[in-house]
Amino acid sequence: MIDLPPRLRQGFEHGGAGIKVLVLRLGAMGDILRTLPPVRLLRRHLPDATFGWALDAGWEVLLHDHPEIDVTLALPRKKWDAAAASPLRWPVLLGHVLRFRRRVADFKADLVLDFHGNLRSGWIGRWSGAGVRLGYAGHQQKEGNHWFTTHRVSSGDRRTPRVERNLDLVEALGVARGPLPNGGLGLPISGRQEATRIIRDLPERFALLSPSVSAKQAAKKPPVALLAAAVDRFAEHDMPTLVVWGPGEEDDAREALAAIESAAVLAPPTSLPVLAALIERAAVFLSGDTGPMHLACALDCPVLAFYGPTDPVVNRPWNVPSRTVYPPERLYTGIKKVDRQRGFAGLDTDRIRRTVDELLGEIQPG
Repeated sequence: MIDLPPRLRQGFEHGGAGIKVLVLRLGAMGDILRTLPPVRLLRRHLPDATFGWALDAGWEVLLHDHPEIDVTLALPRKKWDAAAASPLRWPVLLGHVLRFRRRVADFKADLVLDFHGNLRSGWIGRWSGAGVRLGYAGHQQKEGNHWFTTHRVSSGDRRTPRVERNLDLVEALGVARGPLPNGGLGLPISGRQEATRIIRDLPERFALLSPSVSAKQAAKKPPVALLAAAVDRFAEHDMPTLVVWGPGEEDDAREALAAIESAAVLAPPTSLPVLAALIERAAVFLSGDTGPMHLACALDCPVLAFYGPTDPVVNRPWNVPSRTVYPPERLYTGIKKVDRQRGFAGLDTDRIRRTVDELLGEIQPG
């Protein structure tokens, strides 16, 4: 356990009374979701503390109605980037930054956990005024982030699973690493009524397929033939599939649907709360290495995940029954710029079908 100042140490000994904790994980979706279980463990250790979370405004919805996060500090990154694009708008950018800085300072954090580990999160930690700012040493921090933290833990091996690495920060505060909780999300609440309408004609047990990835992560999109092989195998086990999609993803969804030989249903466009509510009801979730896959883990839904250019150990599913499929001869390094030079070559449909059988054997034995 790191050496804490007397006031903070006393607060830890009394359930966190009077302590304010600021979590820094700005994005993206999957990274925020994989940070929640360690933060929830710390919250259980400090039930009387106040917890704030700084994150990109686009992901604030993930923590909406979360019972254990008291305050969200939404960073308007799109506005910052737009203002930074032109010197004529730099005064506007300065105004955005100063307003956000005041919000961070007004939270009056005593302890910062910098899970993000870059220059931007380093500055946010400094702006907080917290006397203890815990982050990483080594490869897990970049852009000089270590100059902004007061205490650091080792980054460990490059292939350490992301959830395990996040647990290292809270363990440094004397918190046990488990049992690991789920995400504790309130996100699905507002989507449940619409989700019920979407699945009204489906049987109780159905699979959910999300074939898309974000435009910036196009290389992570699994080939539709592999996705279709999994869906068709689930159908042979009397489990139909609902294909889901969000804004800008309809073409991917229809391409996947065209490749599927068995009966599958195309959902209407779904918001994030509706997707979360559908995941709550699904028997299994299928996708590449995406934010929605980690959303399924956060909501206790079994997962079948497809990996090609991303490391299946670093980014593996967590805390749920799961199977991962990836090129069998691939040697991953845990270094993004190395692993992402290669795709899904080497995966075949026979391997996919066997993996589906293995997962079903675990989640519905007999």
